[in-house]
Amino acid sequence: MSSCLCGEAVAVAFKQAIEPRVLQFPADHASHSGFQTEWWYVTGNLKDETGGEFGYQFTIFRRAMDAQSAAARGRKSKWAVDDIYIGHLAISDIAAKQFLFKEETRRGVLGIANATDISQAANTPVRVSLGGWELAAAANGWTLKAQSGDAAIDFALEKTMPPVAHGRAGEEGLSRKGPKLGQASYYYSVPQLKTSGALTVAGKKFSISGVSWMDHEFGSNQLSTQQAGWDWFSIQLDDGRALMLYMLRNKDGSLEPSSSGTWIEADGKSTYLPLAEIKLTRGRAWKSPHSGGEYTIGWNIAIPRLKVSLDIDAAQDDQEVRGAKISNISYYEGAIRATGRAQEKNISGRGYLEITGAPGQKEGEGRGLGGVL
Repeated sequence: MSSCLCGEAVAVAFKQAIEPRVLQFPADHASHSGFQTEWWYVTGNLKDETGGEFGYQFTIFRRAMDAQSAAARGRKSKWAVDDIYIGHLAISDIAAKQFLFKEETRRGVLGIANATDISQAANTPVRVSLGGWELAAAANGWTLKAQSGDAAIDFALEKTMPPVAHGRAGEEGLSRKGPKLGQASYYYSVPQLKTSGALTVAGKKFSISGVSWMDHEFGSNQLSTQQAGWDWFSIQLDDGRALMLYMLRNKDGSLEPSSSGTWIEADGKSTYLPLAEIKLTRGRAWKSPHSGGEYTIGWNIAIPRLKVSLDIDAAQDDQEVRGAKISNISYYEGAIRATGRAQEKNISGRGYLEITGAPGQKEGEGRGLGGVL
């Protein structure tokens, strides 16, 4: 999900996610100028040639400075900024129980950071970049590259199913986040991306293979001021099926009724899951010694109508993102493992868990991605 706590006070001049949108590909992989916030988010679970396990997160956020372009506002300088880009790279070295996080930010000028706009997508392959970091369209998927200090990724991501639009039946693509008009985003995923390439951790290079998940989301006024954070899951089952869930937590402890999910078959066909059809049971928690936040990292997910029950646990406990360059933020972004039953058969899988707005964080500690955006 990798969203931001954007709140309700958004300039009405920005475009809003209000009506269903028929997503067109590859065009909608591109950037959507006029919307305030957008992100391209990739996570994955990998193994090296010896069986060593790793998880990774790569995200580029685009945050518009104004609903109008700099040129439309009469800004003629080549340094006039339309967008700010923020990058997050995190790597979990499961065997070593190490978690590395890197953060970069650039202004969207002079090619320093940019994204192919949807108006150009018919003639230009989609590319999203920030400094030397990039997500670029390839013949049957994407290439993904990032390097910062002693950490780097250089991956090929191969599509094995088409993009899956999230949202209610008849509203696919429109992902509701609250009760008011515009409290929504346009949101799709590309699950089960076959992944290969090179991973560098603490200066040591590994040849890897595995599976990745890509999200792309854009909107302007997504969450209400009553919401405190969320728990988001992406799960790739070993038989090719997949599951996405997001549970939006209100400040009073209740769940926002718009919380929902999507069950995805191996052929890409999807089923919308309203909150009433999802039963989440909290298991073990981990308290961060860094921020003081308490994160639930063990869960049971049950979807009775689909005869699905999955036990979820973090691949390692400490996978808390702690930014410093941009703001003092913290949120959980970690590799998970899944075991359980689906349609009366044993099943297992891998995935990612994101938790924002954790209770118990120290005074002055940023709470989730709202601190970034």
